[in-house]
Amino acid sequence: MTPSVPNPAQWLDRYGDELFRFALSRVSDTTVAEELVQETFLSALDGLATFRAEASERTWLFVILRRKIIDHYRRQARSTRVGLEEVEAGGPTEADFFNPENGHWTNAQAPVSWLNADAALEQQELHEVLARCQARLPAQQSAVFAMRFVEELSAEEICQELGLTASNYWVLVHRAKLQLRRCLEKHGLGKN
Repeated sequence: MTPSVPNPAQWLDRYGDELFRFALSRVSDTTVAEELVQETFLSALDGLATFRAEASERTWLFVILRRKIIDHYRRQARSTRVGLEEVEAGGPTEADFFNPENGHWTNAQAPVSWLNADAALEQQELHEVLARCQARLPAQQSAVFAMRFVEELSAEEICQELGLTASNYWVLVHRAKLQLRRCLEKHGLGKN
């Protein structure tokens, strides 16, 4: 079987929409998603000589896009630093809201609406509200949250990618979760 040869002239028609939807689901910003897809195509063109057809052309483009998304998160995270001294003293702790073993909500604090959101329309509305709430997070918190819970990278990988200490990483995750919870509750998705 002859390995397929990439055809850059057809990339936009064949993969453009799919790459865009993937990027948009990760960054929730149309302009940024478009730029990430453009950067993906440019990187693929630059690396065309190194394409070895060990994976499909589509898979190769998605690998490049995923790397571009991580680079975006890294740039976004570098725009703001949060120090440990900024942790709120005397306020609720992460353990008050989240299970330390798996990072999920404790049963007592789990937003009620999420547990009953099984209809397709409710799921779509939840996704839209969550995306709006995530867009309001500070840049570094948003990047860490997206890398952890959207891209599902490990804490170690995120710390390495963003140059964070483990302590700083956990502070960012904790704050992002609390801010998202507050935002979701403001939109009627929490305990009443």
